[in-house]
Amino acid sequence: MNLKPIIPCLILFNTSAYAQSLVDHKNGDSHVDNAPLERMVVTGTRSELAQSRSPVSIDVISGAQLQQVSHGTLASALNFIPGVVTKRNEKDGYTVQMQGFDGDHVLVLLDSQPLISPTGSSVDLDQISVLNIERIEVLRGAASVLYGSSAMGGVINVITRKQSQNSGKFRYQASSYTQNAIDSGDVAGLYQLDINQNIMGWQGSVSAQKIDDPGFDYDENTLSQSAPSTDKSFVNLGLAKDFSDIHLALKTRYFSDEKIKLRYAIPGQAGDISYLSDVEQWQYDVNVSQSQVWKVNGRYLQHDETSGDSNGLRDAEITLAEIDSQYQWQLGSAALVSGLILHRDELYQIKQGSSPDVSGTIEVDDQSRDSVEAYTQASWLFGDHEFGAGVRVQNDSDFGVHSAARLNGLFTLNNDKNDLWQLRLGAGQSYRVPTLKERFYVFDHSNLGYMVLGNDELDPETALSGNVELSYHGSVARLFGANNTPNAYPRLSLRANIHYAKAQDFINTVTDVEASAQTGLLISRYENVDQTYMKGADLSLKLSWQKVDYQLSYSYLHATDGDDNYLADRPTHQIKSNLNWQLPFDISALAYVVYETGEHPSSTQLGIEKDDWLSLNVSVNQHINDQWQWNAGIDNLFDEHQDSDAIAQGLLDVRPLSSQRVFVGVSYQFY
Repeated sequence: MNLKPIIPCLILFNTSAYAQSLVDHKNGDSHVDNAPLERMVVTGTRSELAQSRSPVSIDVISGAQLQQVSHGTLASALNFIPGVVTKRNEKDGYTVQMQGFDGDHVLVLLDSQPLISPTGSSVDLDQISVLNIERIEVLRGAASVLYGSSAMGGVINVITRKQSQNSGKFRYQASSYTQNAIDSGDVAGLYQLDINQNIMGWQGSVSAQKIDDPGFDYDENTLSQSAPSTDKSFVNLGLAKDFSDIHLALKTRYFSDEKIKLRYAIPGQAGDISYLSDVEQWQYDVNVSQSQVWKVNGRYLQHDETSGDSNGLRDAEITLAEIDSQYQWQLGSAALVSGLILHRDELYQIKQGSSPDVSGTIEVDDQSRDSVEAYTQASWLFGDHEFGAGVRVQNDSDFGVHSAARLNGLFTLNNDKNDLWQLRLGAGQSYRVPTLKERFYVFDHSNLGYMVLGNDELDPETALSGNVELSYHGSVARLFGANNTPNAYPRLSLRANIHYAKAQDFINTVTDVEASAQTGLLISRYENVDQTYMKGADLSLKLSWQKVDYQLSYSYLHATDGDDNYLADRPTHQIKSNLNWQLPFDISALAYVVYETGEHPSSTQLGIEKDDWLSLNVSVNQHINDQWQWNAGIDNLFDEHQDSDAIAQGLLDVRPLSSQRVFVGVSYQFY
């Protein structure tokens, strides 16, 4: 598709990899200062480091921005970040893609630890609350050296707030699908409560969030419903205390999610068939650390889920247990970070019987895997240049020993910190061990004409990758040689990143033609693809001037297999842009655009209905005083969404499922 007619519209708005919050309550100033902001990040090196010194490029979105662009979960918030593609899956959840790698190859972390078991395949972003988040750090590209399996395409690290003062806040937001509500009176509600209190020397925290969404329907004349009604609950409890220089933190997290969506009626039978999902998840964390020297993290996660059509439900039990220890020390001119990780996954899944008197069918029979992983990364600082080298070794109970190594370099091309040119280079290996689901899954929907089967003969995936990035941070005046009154000109950030990856034994879902012909069903199974190639570029620009931040990004991707066939479900072009404007009376306005085009149909799709989409989202936020704040806005202003009939006919339609949504909210800081 020709991009020229779209670009003038997009330039009115913009996004950036260097998105900053425009609100600084402490100083009473709602605008980011034009001086460069030194931000500390941890994801690129597993140790706290200034963002400008990180040899690995890290994108950051702040907690304040998360509240502004999300509706309670990460799904909509991550769509704000350049180069990140969010996709709605068949279970009405959301997964992520980065640089051509899908959600199975992008690791989602909470405070640098796994958020959900990889046995459950890719994490559902709609099951992650944005409440109590300080920031999100995004590392695009191979990260297996520091984070192991499932980090071939990158890492999304959710960093929670570490409270040291008493505080309390309540927020309510109401929203409605204006054109497609199931009932004209249906209103979705978002409730958030966040309390932090010092109790006898312990810093305690309680945060809770509830999302009640009635769903929507594009065609009221049919029984089937376009999006399910959902009821989500999140509860986080935490205790933390410092004993001299030792920090102890205890956390418990609870999540539940109930979905129901009408699908169809069976002729001649009473009752309707609905898709149902009932999820309950408990997570327990223990953290002991000493400053920036050492830390030990323990995590246990139990995920129980009943899902499927009401006439074919299945129960799944997923367990993750992990102990992650890390030590940092200085060895001559080198700073070292080393760690040891013990990890265990368990998966049990059973398809329920047709009645209470009929026993169920075991689909995954108490499968488990264990791994022991060790890593070391060293970094050297030579003047304004930084070099990093790391290696990781994993011994998996089913696949033996795997290793990965990587080199990164940061070259500062000038010494003027107010006019900074930097070059980042990276090259190395990554790997991914097949998940329990990919190996043992049996998803039998014969009544609907299809099955998805696991493959216990899968081999681990490996990849070689590299990237080159050039960035500039400074003044527009300096960039063009105008040294007089540089502060009268906007601050400018530019970044250009070129990436390439060649993957071996890439795991993909393919159609088993022979089995399909024999059974008359559409049989899909997980298979290794000999070779795949991911190559592309990410470009971003940001201007900050007085009361306006103006940002724009473009991503290009060329993803093929060894036979030069395009990989499906991956946009070739992506443009994101936003405008954040600080208005009088402490009002800030945000408008952002997402445009994607150039996806290719899968082998099971019969043609293309629509291979591009454009979404415009606007919001307004005002701080009335120190206690009260309100916000309002519209998502998907043009109400561009999928055509249900085209999807039913097996055509590719890449537009989002979600219709236009109008929302308004209020929050109160009560101490």
